[in-house]
Amino acid sequence: MVAKIFKGEARLHAFDFWMRNPDYLASELLDTFETTGNVKHRQAAEAIFENDEPDLRRVPMIRYLFGAYERLDDALSLLRSRDLVRITGIKGQIKVHETDFILTVRGMDVCSNAVVQEPVLEWYANRAALVADIAGARGGGALKKKQYEQATYAQTQLGGIIPPIGQSVQRRLIQLKQAA
Repeated sequence: MVAKIFKGEARLHAFDFWMRNPDYLASELLDTFETTGNVKHRQAAEAIFENDEPDLRRVPMIRYLFGAYERLDDALSLLRSRDLVRITGIKGQIKVHETDFILTVRGMDVCSNAVVQEPVLEWYANRAALVADIAGARGGGALKKKQYEQATYAQTQLGGIIPPIGQSVQRRLIQLKQAA
């Protein structure tokens, strides 16, 4: 049975990038704060730095043809083999047009129970919710375009590791707090 559907492989890569690169997520939170005035977004960016996440939680990604990328096959095969997720979508004769990732009821139960049994895992649920909030309804192409607005990201050589931007984001955060 289906519990939830996540649409789009490019969207998944964009989410994965923000999960694994808290400094880039903090920058996006500050962009959203400046646009909406929602103080929760500035506070979330502040918490990222207070908890040293750019140093402790960063998992580097490479820049590929269309942005941050890592093969999903290995991670998803483990989840698929236990029927926690299913992969489907629209396939043409030559290429895949859309990929959907289905979280099964069993997968939802495993996630819920994991957080109860190991409360430290709640960070992942909270972070995924924050990333989803920031992404909104935007599709993968729009999210990748947004990520490319970061000069450091865009200027990374193809096949190179996307470097951190924590120091510049921290300076920006300090300026925004002083202006408030």
